[in-house]
Amino acid sequence: MTYAFDNAWQHARHRLALLEHCLDPATFSRIKSLGLADGWKCLEAGAGGGSVAQWLSSQVGAAGRVVATDIDTRFLDHIHEPNLEIVKLDLTTDTLPQNTFDLAHTRMVLMHLPSRAEILEKLVGALKPGGWLLVEEQDVYPVLATASGPYRKVWTAFMDSMLARGVARDWARSLPQVLSSLGLHGVEAEANVSMFPGTSPMADFWSLTWNQVRDQIDGALGGRDTLDGALNMLADATNWFTGPALISAWARR
Repeated sequence: MTYAFDNAWQHARHRLALLEHCLDPATFSRIKSLGLADGWKCLEAGAGGGSVAQWLSSQVGAAGRVVATDIDTRFLDHIHEPNLEIVKLDLTTDTLPQNTFDLAHTRMVLMHLPSRAEILEKLVGALKPGGWLLVEEQDVYPVLATASGPYRKVWTAFMDSMLARGVARDWARSLPQVLSSLGLHGVEAEANVSMFPGTSPMADFWSLTWNQVRDQIDGALGGRDTLDGALNMLADATNWFTGPALISAWARR
């Protein structure tokens, strides 16, 4: 399995840190609302920079346990918590413990993996009866509904290049139906749409994201000018933008 965004890139950790800054508060709030408590056993699948896994370990206490998995653990190996286990694991091919966790969480991982349906089945199987699954993935519909100019043109080229690599730009909106089809109970979902100014952490995140795959975007657009124009827009604090929706869906086994 390979990701569209290689963690070996020189700015990869900073890119993940920007995403954590923007998304962690809402993720933590959702997890707390599920009843996270001392002693829970939690799975963070595709742990990335490790902020969610580290926070979970601070919440479940000495009696709890957190397992953080990623195909590339370079940004996790520096985290040392007594109740945190870091596992190098490929969700597309490796197995997960069965009937083990009170919570399984994944964020902006499955949209990148064509075998997402099979991975979801693995995550459900890893839950204890009554355990919670929380899945958070992006959907581009707000961008398509509102963006214009170079910003929209770059988004279109970027989405096309990601689609060619198996990234699902609009799969997240089907998450409630998907969780229901897996036999989970009490399915709920919400969509959070970000609006952000230029020079903000979210603007910087998208600037880095597009620069990491610049060759594909420039190739689709037939030159560098359009992306340069969009990057200049993102660097101007007087501009405001709409980003993708983060769709969160949760349910119990």
